[in-house]
Amino acid sequence: MTQGPNKPDITTREGFGLAAAPLERLLLSVSYGVLRNWDAAADAVQNALLKGWRHRHSVKDAGSFRPWLVKIAVNESKNLLRRGYGAELPEDVADVPRDRELSIDVQRAVYALPEKYRLPVLLFYFEDMAVTDIARALDMPEGTVISHLHRGRARLREELKDYGI
Repeated sequence: MTQGPNKPDITTREGFGLAAAPLERLLLSVSYGVLRNWDAAADAVQNALLKGWRHRHSVKDAGSFRPWLVKIAVNESKNLLRRGYGAELPEDVADVPRDRELSIDVQRAVYALPEKYRLPVLLFYFEDMAVTDIARALDMPEGTVISHLHRGRARLREELKDYGI
């Protein structure tokens, strides 16, 4: 694997840990986006990190590590979902202050999107991933990512129209 400047060598235990640690929140968020269950998402992330460690030599360059690991997390999440580990959002929001209502409604609207729109929206808007990296992580053409982002935004606009969005 070729490394850029200041990129840890992921083939070593220390380097893999340094490269993966900042991505744990991203991986958890993506896994939750598929599973809608925090415990199952944590299991998927753990499985993804183990699988990533075992297959670390297949990463071509340091720049592709992030989308490569996200793709593993998505696949591990889908595997758990097929085994019945997913769940709906359990949070009861009856006593949430009014100023947090929009934030919670946006979150619920995003997680209610079909997966093909939800994952690109989560990665683009909440994790600041570039379209190119999302395309690699989700194994789809960039044009498809852009299309899914457009359709996901349209659905969110419709869902959140009461807020004037």
